[in-house]
Amino acid sequence: MAASKKVRIGIIGTGGIAHSHMRAYRKIENVEVVGGADLVPGKARAFFDEFGMAEAKDFTDYRELLKLGLDGVSVCTYNTTHSECSVGALEAGVNVLCEKPMSVTIADAAAMVKAQKKAGKVLTIGFQPRYDPDMLMVRDLVQSGILGKIYYVQTGGGRRRGMPGGTFIRKDLAGMGALGDIGCYGLDMALNAIGYPKPLTVSAYANNVFGTNPLHSKEYDKFEVDDFSVALIRL
Repeated sequence: MAASKKVRIGIIGTGGIAHSHMRAYRKIENVEVVGGADLVPGKARAFFDEFGMAEAKDFTDYRELLKLGLDGVSVCTYNTTHSECSVGALEAGVNVLCEKPMSVTIADAAAMVKAQKKAGKVLTIGFQPRYDPDMLMVRDLVQSGILGKIYYVQTGGGRRRGMPGGTFIRKDLAGMGALGDIGCYGLDMALNAIGYPKPLTVSAYANNVFGTNPLHSKEYDKFEVDDFSVALIRL
């Protein structure tokens, strides 16, 4: 693409994580965020006003945003709507950067990949730790063969303080808790380093002992997702 041509970007879902996308886009000289959509009336407008972007278009329906002749979109919506918005953008001929986790179900993930292949556009998921220098070194070491045959990998992640709340603990919006919010990073970093071999079997366990306990969670009576998950995956 010619350096003089601006890459036109839209943001679907203008909540918390969308701010990180916006700050990053604004650092790239040939990128222009031209609009955004959020199903909450006024939320997208408030988002752009926060960044002093009076010229940016705002919508409550992402399908209207896709009519702006975009080159790409960031999908920053609730986990359960990642697939719908990504597929819609791809079918409109727009490249997609989708927030993690990719989706809540395998069927939704398959629909996203199918739409990407049919459209011939880019679909990428926000696993930025892949590009961290430490993780690049781990991947290069593993794939160089210097460590020999890799027969066991242990990975994980956690939140050291504070119990999540709001939309993060709703099954209908988040779809899952710790597994989707934190666990997907650990899984991707490990699997990416070893070349993403095909999973054969999974034995897993999840609970929300702390999330449903009034001593640890302010919204214990609304906690519908996991706050702990563990799995043994045979590859």
